[in-house]
Amino acid sequence: FGDSDPFAGMGGGGGPGMRFNMSRGGGSGGGMDPISMMMGNMAGGMNGGNMGSFASTGGMPNNMASFSSARGMPSGMGPFGIPGFGGMSSQPQPQAPACNVIPGGTLVSLVGLVNAADRNGDRGVVQGLKAGRYVVQLEDSDETMSVKPSNLLQHIHVTLHGIASQPSLNGREGTVVAWSSLKERYSVYVAAMKKIINVKAQNVVLPNGTVAKVTGVASKPEFNEKWGTIINFVKEIGKYDVKLSEKQIIRIKLENVLV
Repeated sequence: FGDSDPFAGMGGGGGPGMRFNMSRGGGSGGGMDPISMMMGNMAGGMNGGNMGSFASTGGMPNNMASFSSARGMPSGMGPFGIPGFGGMSSQPQPQAPACNVIPGGTLVSLVGLVNAADRNGDRGVVQGLKAGRYVVQLEDSDETMSVKPSNLLQHIHVTLHGIASQPSLNGREGTVVAWSSLKERYSVYVAAMKKIINVKAQNVVLPNGTVAKVTGVASKPEFNEKWGTIINFVKEIGKYDVKLSEKQIIRIKLENVLV
């Protein structure tokens, strides 16, 4: 579990599959949560983005902390903080995303790209879903990319759980910065410790409202590769209730749900 603080010294680094640039807007970072710094950087680098209000969260509980419970925009604000889109009482209220769709505004990194492998690790914000692909506004750029769901890593705020070898880590909160499919482990940056902890999916609790992929279910393989929304974590048995559709909720182990 874990390494020394990767953000000390020269102020750079990060887990596999994610790029940090700690020099912008904050010097060497001074121990600040890199996800918070990232969100602050993106406030100035995303056209149409009003991301500054997210920087204090240190991550993204329920995907975006400042979004309403319906995962829409604050009252009177539209997509990316543009006034007048769907927020006025005289306008139709925007519908909540389907339970299998990553909400707009979710912070992500690009992973597993083959034809554009040089973009792996680039950060951005989900704008929406079009023809089965997510449109991602890239950081510090006017550019957007259209990618498959499997090419996104969501930087979700999580809680460590069930680590028998180091029980002092249980209950610690952090932010997912990478996933290793080879080792089947998340890299989670714990700001309070200024440290990255590498843990299995079964030792990470994703918050309610997270849209994630079901994988590795041997008893019900028909559920694998489906996406759904976590609506409950049953701590006593170590399982999530995941809503796959309006008519279907399944209960599965933590290790069978990935972001």
